[in-house]
Amino acid sequence: MFPNRSEEPFRHASAIRDAHFLLSGHTHLWNRYGELSCEDTRRVTRLLWHRPARLAILAAFRRAVEDLFDSPDLPEGFAALDDEHYLVTVQQRLASLVDQVLEELDGRRAAADEGRSRDLALQGHFRIGTQIPDPSRPGNGVIQAHYVLDLPQIQAPLPDFGKPKECLRLQVPIDALRAIADAQDRAFGQSHRRKSLERLFKHIRRADGSLLADGFLILDAGLIRVLSACTGSGKSVLAKLLAAWGVKNNLVTGIVVPRNDSVLSFTRAIREELHALGLQDAVVVPLISPNSMQEEAEKVARSLIEEGRAQEADEAYGEFAYGCAMQAKSTNTQDVDLWQPGHERCSDFEGTDPESGETRRHRCPWFAHCGKHRHQLNLDKADVIITNHINLMSGRLHIPVLAEGDVRNHMTVEEALLRLTHVLLIDEADAFQATGFAKSAHHVTLARYGSRQPSALQELHDQFSIRAGALMYELERYIHPKITQARFLAESYVSNAAHGRIAQRGPNERNRQQLARRRLIIPRRWDAWCTARLWRAPDGKSPTREQIDTFRKLFNPKEEAQLTGARVPVVPGVGESTREHLTQLRTELLDATALREGTDPVFDNVHARIAAAARPLLDEHLADDDRELLVDLLVRRAYLEQIRAQIEYVTRSGTSLKASGITAANELTEMLEDNNQWHAAPYGPLGAPVFGFTAIHDIEDKHRTELALTSFAGDPHAYTAQLGDTTALALCGQRRIVLGLSATAHMPGGTMHHLITPPTWYVPDGITGSLVLRSLTLRDERNNPIRISGTSDIHRDQAHQQMGRALWSQHIVQHLKKLASRPATAHRARILVACTSYVGAAQLAEGMISAGADPEMIAVATRASDENTVPAHYRRRPAWYEIPSDALERFPHHPTAKILIAPLAIAERGLNMVDHSGRSLVGEVILAVRPIPLMDEPAQLLALISSRAYSSVTRSADPAETLRHLAITSSSVHEELFRSHHFFQSLPNKVRLSIVAEMLIGIIQLGGRVRRGGDRGVLYLADYAFHNPSSGSDLPRLIRELREGWSRSGELELLQNIYGSTLRAIFDFADERTSN
Repeated sequence: MFPNRSEEPFRHASAIRDAHFLLSGHTHLWNRYGELSCEDTRRVTRLLWHRPARLAILAAFRRAVEDLFDSPDLPEGFAALDDEHYLVTVQQRLASLVDQVLEELDGRRAAADEGRSRDLALQGHFRIGTQIPDPSRPGNGVIQAHYVLDLPQIQAPLPDFGKPKECLRLQVPIDALRAIADAQDRAFGQSHRRKSLERLFKHIRRADGSLLADGFLILDAGLIRVLSACTGSGKSVLAKLLAAWGVKNNLVTGIVVPRNDSVLSFTRAIREELHALGLQDAVVVPLISPNSMQEEAEKVARSLIEEGRAQEADEAYGEFAYGCAMQAKSTNTQDVDLWQPGHERCSDFEGTDPESGETRRHRCPWFAHCGKHRHQLNLDKADVIITNHINLMSGRLHIPVLAEGDVRNHMTVEEALLRLTHVLLIDEADAFQATGFAKSAHHVTLARYGSRQPSALQELHDQFSIRAGALMYELERYIHPKITQARFLAESYVSNAAHGRIAQRGPNERNRQQLARRRLIIPRRWDAWCTARLWRAPDGKSPTREQIDTFRKLFNPKEEAQLTGARVPVVPGVGESTREHLTQLRTELLDATALREGTDPVFDNVHARIAAAARPLLDEHLADDDRELLVDLLVRRAYLEQIRAQIEYVTRSGTSLKASGITAANELTEMLEDNNQWHAAPYGPLGAPVFGFTAIHDIEDKHRTELALTSFAGDPHAYTAQLGDTTALALCGQRRIVLGLSATAHMPGGTMHHLITPPTWYVPDGITGSLVLRSLTLRDERNNPIRISGTSDIHRDQAHQQMGRALWSQHIVQHLKKLASRPATAHRARILVACTSYVGAAQLAEGMISAGADPEMIAVATRASDENTVPAHYRRRPAWYEIPSDALERFPHHPTAKILIAPLAIAERGLNMVDHSGRSLVGEVILAVRPIPLMDEPAQLLALISSRAYSSVTRSADPAETLRHLAITSSSVHEELFRSHHFFQSLPNKVRLSIVAEMLIGIIQLGGRVRRGGDRGVLYLADYAFHNPSSGSDLPRLIRELREGWSRSGELELLQNIYGSTLRAIFDFADERTSN
């Protein structure tokens, strides 16, 4: 596959980096990947399917190769040449050798999957622990349910997925779509489908600007194809018409929408439209997590009843609601009464094996007839499958299925859809990618100093104290010390950090001062720096791998890490006593995290003891500041490494803990499990997962000190691009057509939402109305401009309320009157106000009311779960009207509400507040707060690092070198972020421009709420942080810089073609502010 790396033509050498590239999964970086034979492509992707994630890390792969060449089991025909290359002498039979290895790996995986099968609980005595809500007990209560069953042996047929669908290209006749649209419009007495379709195909362009002139929409399998079209242009209409065309042509279509409520609405619409075509027998399957079905049924039904749509409420409830036959068989009546839908443990019935006497887990005998699994059971019969973003990424089937004759347990939803569908449509494809970043990053608070709010470890400790008796004794004794030590170390860390006894700085922060600071700490980040000091490495020379490995043993308490029997690299000037001094240092470092004789090690002068143990190893000329910093880093690393290790030990037993009602470990377990989920490219440009800690420290307020566990892994950019290519090939052996639909999937510089695959087609902006961007500088009682972004705590609360008062008195009153008085705008005399949080939304409402606004005119978005968690009669209802975030489209139909206040994240997308003619029912939008993300948030860090790295490379003939360049770039971006203050105006300029690119995506999406149906929409920017020129980070200045960058890189023309009048309005705003 790769060229001969040997300088002598008579022998063939391969590079370790080339082999690693194949296992990295970044096939989209290789310009020859598409030229490989079908056989070689399949070999590569089958290998990826079996590859452990750790082998995608270059260092781990290199060690594995070294171990293999040192092993007596090394296959014939391979030999090490040097540190970077190996010889291959079996080129002629290499393909057959690879095939043999893959067959062996296939067999092992099949055997492992068969081992996960569970018999049905048919006859005998079975028991299961059932969690019940009990506010008085941490983690709720658990009751033991018992079942005495005597059921006949019934062989329930499994869903048979057969072979994966074969479809490398679809030529969709546009006239066929027109005919379907006409038929549906006639059936419903409407016209919008045909109008939307005509408008779409009249203006649609290929990426090069050419029109579709051949009468076909051609969809190819492989890398994602993207249709970029503005809000209201008819993307959803097109998706439904493609699904109907697929049904008429015996093709299965998968549709992926953002949320559960969208799944239900799409399902209802497509069923009605297929019925209108006479396709009543078509099977449309709404696929959400079975554990969410009952909750979703109740939530949607309640919302529809409140809107007076009782029949639709019944239909929605019937779609997802279910009962549980097993509950009725319980001998414990309390278990029946306290059934918690979604928490059934359908595969965990414990029974005793009559032959061995061992306890075995069984599956519910009614799984094949259970309403909870009815949609998954219908997948093999489906003509259209509709699911949501997160379920496609991380969902699993809860039932066994047949695939190519083999029984498969726990198949992912991702694999199921790639097997079953001919074409997969992803609505809001850029939001799909952003969801991937949110899923790839985790943040769990481990300890807070002096806070009443319990941390994850505190909750875990409390729950364990109550529920330990439900665990096996051996497991209880194994876990208890680890939970206790993890909690002690985390709380000791924040206490000592709050009092300045554990330093937070690094070698790059000696001269920095910052009162309040959130920082991401990677325990091993400074290993090379510390190793260089301990082994007296000359300036500019890196320590050896052997020295770093020995350094890391100093923190490992396991017996195999002892230095007594291992080879220890000698410290220059120390000689034979190196081992003795390192052993003493290791003892002190391990004691630093041990609670002995009732004393806290840091309080008991552990710094002095470690300094004394390290002194003989250090160069006598080493600066005092370096000595002090070295000890600080050693102590910090000792603490954090042990906290990480203890948590990892605990989460290995996460299933048993959860089964015993110890639910506080769930979040920690999910963090590690998500990082272990298979992906073709598991680690992205960084090349490895980042597993660290976020430390929050404020030298002016020690009670704000916190420690959180933070991790990010994955490559959502590559995942989104490769879903129909490498991922589909690895999972089912076939490429799949994947079509992404979005209004903002292409925004170079954007981090979370910009797809690395350019648009295949675009519809020029402006066919559905226009947008005007205006500044709105509001002033407080002292005539000072009101700024929210950049403030915190009580100052931010006050700024929100001041903004609310000023919005009402200085703007909203007049503009509502103006909208209502004009016949052309009276139907949309409403205003949408976007902010950045639910708390901020309520504070804006408070400010408006304090300025004289009628509370009945104001609607405020609340979290969708709030109504369930806090019953209305237990809390003081606010004066304004509350709307759950998943029901904001009710707002225009409220009899008195004229102002909707909602967080930007939920207001900018999927919010279709239009009348029957498709006209917007909102007259203007106000963005009240500049949306600046927290740059210490793991998802933001991962997105920024990945996007910056990918923007620096293109596909090449030497993908291993491209991968190396990606790693170098991403590491430098990572380091740049570490060095910078995370106030917006202090961030590196490239980072600020990336944030602005993301901000423009939000502005374009938000503007789409007000320009539907051809209306002219106005979007006001109210936060003075948008406009303040003295900061050097005002939005107009940064937009101009972004435009200049796009012009230099040659990207501006395509952006102007895609975003048209909207982008011109944004540039006009930036230029007008210059002239002013």
